[in-house]
Amino acid sequence: MNEKLKFSICIPVYKGSELLKNSLDSIFRQNFDNDFEIIIGEDTPPEFVDEIKKIKSLVDSYNDPRIRFIKNEKNLGYAINLQNIVSMATGDILFLMAQDDILSKNSLQKTYDAFLLDDDIGCVTRPYFWFMDDINKPVRAVLPYDENKDSILDSKHKDHFMKIFESVGQLSGLAYRRSFLDAPFNDECFLAHIYPFASIYKKHKCVFLKDYTVAVGILSSQTRSLSSIYDLSPTESWLKMYRTIFSGEEYKQQLGWGIDHICGNNFEGLVQLKNYANPGVLWREIKIIVKNRPKNLLNIKFWFYAIGTLIIPKVILRKMVDWYKNTILSRKMTNVKIEHNFDIHN
Repeated sequence: MNEKLKFSICIPVYKGSELLKNSLDSIFRQNFDNDFEIIIGEDTPPEFVDEIKKIKSLVDSYNDPRIRFIKNEKNLGYAINLQNIVSMATGDILFLMAQDDILSKNSLQKTYDAFLLDDDIGCVTRPYFWFMDDINKPVRAVLPYDENKDSILDSKHKDHFMKIFESVGQLSGLAYRRSFLDAPFNDECFLAHIYPFASIYKKHKCVFLKDYTVAVGILSSQTRSLSSIYDLSPTESWLKMYRTIFSGEEYKQQLGWGIDHICGNNFEGLVQLKNYANPGVLWREIKIIVKNRPKNLLNIKFWFYAIGTLIIPKVILRKMVDWYKNTILSRKMTNVKIEHNFDIHN
């Protein structure tokens, strides 16, 4: 297959003047000779004049015609901003990127090559890791499906299905064949990018790369600073997605796997809700998890997270979690890294 694929790299931006440079540098320093465009949707509210000027100045400093900069007249919110960017894409492949994440120097090429493995490859995912203030010190990771080779996975096998959906929560580095899109980017915050991915994966094959291609900064994430993003139940959002995309008798098995994924394997998410969501959200999520998967009541791990998050004060739990990541989890991540060829600006 001698296909030439153009990439559309889609970056939603919100108050990103201190973050976007690392992301853009990681794109422009790629070992990648194929055609691509970068579409930046700037969604900072218009009253933040200085911030908007900084973003525009940063983008202009690259002086690269492949960048398309769109300044929204009003704040659209992450999901609608992403929809807007994607609608302007002209490439064969949609490659998603967050303003505060960093790509390995071969990320685009490895993703490009993955689409050439089979005519029916509809999407590509990847292992990635999170870091606090040092990209060379990962503190948590989504591991590869197979560390020895890029794997072609379908939605008919449970282990394929569960591993794919473990990897798609973060948007950076996910890629979609645009001609296979048959579901819109949704208007819900956490799952805006997952609806079309899941709809493609339902019918086509997905490649899970073996190499880490994305580093995700924890401290800069809005999930730690914007409590309102949790007001729309994350668990309910996932359940709604699974029930929408995998509806019908043909996909009954996949729907069951999806419920198990979000209600039976994601108890750590309760810690995030306790630490950064508004009051009442944690208790609501616990009830949703039990209602949709009652056998959690027999799961010791569920009770550990449910009781722990309910009784430990937020101010203590936050410090405990960050300490655990920095001092315990980081020791297990010695073989996790990405290759980059530019200076990271903190």
